[in-house]
Amino acid sequence: ALDARIRVADPAAEPRAPLAITPYPSEWERTFEIAGLGPVDVRPVRPEDEALYVPFFAKVDPADIRLRFMTARKQFPHEFLARLTQIDYAREMAFVAIDRAGGELLGVVRLILDPDLETGEYGILVRSDLHGRGLGGRLMQLLVDYAHARAMKRVTGLVLAENTTMLAMASELGFAIRLVEDDAAVREVVLDLARI
Repeated sequence: ALDARIRVADPAAEPRAPLAITPYPSEWERTFEIAGLGPVDVRPVRPEDEALYVPFFAKVDPADIRLRFMTARKQFPHEFLARLTQIDYAREMAFVAIDRAGGELLGVVRLILDPDLETGEYGILVRSDLHGRGLGGRLMQLLVDYAHARAMKRVTGLVLAENTTMLAMASELGFAIRLVEDDAAVREVVLDLARI
């Protein structure tokens, strides 16, 4: 180097500009005790979690995959898994539940925010052999807590009418269930965060 300059600034007079990329939100890491499983570590998804998704999807029944994605899906290419695991924490959140003993992915809940950052659409998927243990409800409650902390106004979701388990869980959490115009097979669930 032929030349160098250093500029010293008073941090009180010139506050640091916010980061362009939101850092990993470690404050949202939790541990849940789940019946029959023991401790389950729940945390925001990270890019390295991509390797956990292929064995996870192998343990999810095709019917459950169809209920989650509203279409049959057999292939999960890298591009698809990268979209699930490489997220912008400012505009999206996904919490993964990982078995502490075996390191396996057990379930995931996701919230994608609208551009106004006031409304977000959720999606949830729990391994088929773990239904009925309360993991899905705990993940959904964590997502609602996250939405509250972000001062969001609403959490919404589209649920197939045949997915009575998801509709019942949404109702228990305070979501209103509405018919979708022009599609009798789908219900919209809406949680007004100002009311809870």
